[in-house]
Amino acid sequence: MILKYIITPVMGTVIGYGTNYIAVKMLFRPKNEVKFLGKTIPFTPGAIPKGKPRLAKAVGNVVGNTLITKEDIKSRLISENAQTAVLGRVHEVLGAEIKTEIMAVGKLDDEGYSKLKVRISDTITEQIISSVNSIGIGNIVAVECGKVVREKTQNPMLKMFITDDLISSITKMIGDEVQKYIDKNGGTVIGNEVGKKLDDIESRTIISLLESVEITNEKVDETVVKVYRKAVDRALDELFQKLDISKMIEDKINAMDMDQLEELVLQVMKKELDTIVNLGAVIGLVMGLINTLINILMG
Repeated sequence: MILKYIITPVMGTVIGYGTNYIAVKMLFRPKNEVKFLGKTIPFTPGAIPKGKPRLAKAVGNVVGNTLITKEDIKSRLISENAQTAVLGRVHEVLGAEIKTEIMAVGKLDDEGYSKLKVRISDTITEQIISSVNSIGIGNIVAVECGKVVREKTQNPMLKMFITDDLISSITKMIGDEVQKYIDKNGGTVIGNEVGKKLDDIESRTIISLLESVEITNEKVDETVVKVYRKAVDRALDELFQKLDISKMIEDKINAMDMDQLEELVLQVMKKELDTIVNLGAVIGLVMGLINTLINILMG
């Protein structure tokens, strides 16, 4: 007697669970068309394999046009938090010793840094010597000395003995000697001074150097933010001109085999699909109980 009342709810539960389980499985299976007597059997392939190109295009459009847009990325990159993070990193770099930062950027050890420093010193020294030679220091010295001597020998008596030719010959000798000294010793003297300056600079921070020319932290921050925002704008413009996110997603999904696509969908929606299957069992049970109750009332 009891079996009579419970068999219908149990059957309803099994049928409800089974039909929903089959329905969920048929989303992915069969993976290919099944033919019988030359005719394609309905509902083959499964819903997802059959609609894979349409699904890929729809997902690509949603991701590319709604979820990942240039405006969304830009708003995140230029947000207050992002700008604060950038400024924090800039302050970290600017607050480090110049030597330390150069070694870090160039991935140099002490020996490598010393060699680099020598090259920098030699280059600066060569540029200074080249500039000095190009302006003709010897000639300038000769001309300026001549002016001084002439100013000091305005007395008519002195002019009788100290003629312009004599002044010119003496000042030319002075200029030549100055030029010889520069040619012979200029590199060493200037190189030593450049080396001292580099020694002084390398132990300082970039911030201290900027402050020495009256560039404040506020001005640095303002400039960094301005450059950063421009860089973000330019980078995103170029990126989205070259990058079709919708097409990339579409091609990626179309390139997946059905096992990969099924695994991906189940990773995202396994709980929801299991809920649908279990809900079928619950609805089957409820319908079985209702049917049993009706039979009791009518019996």
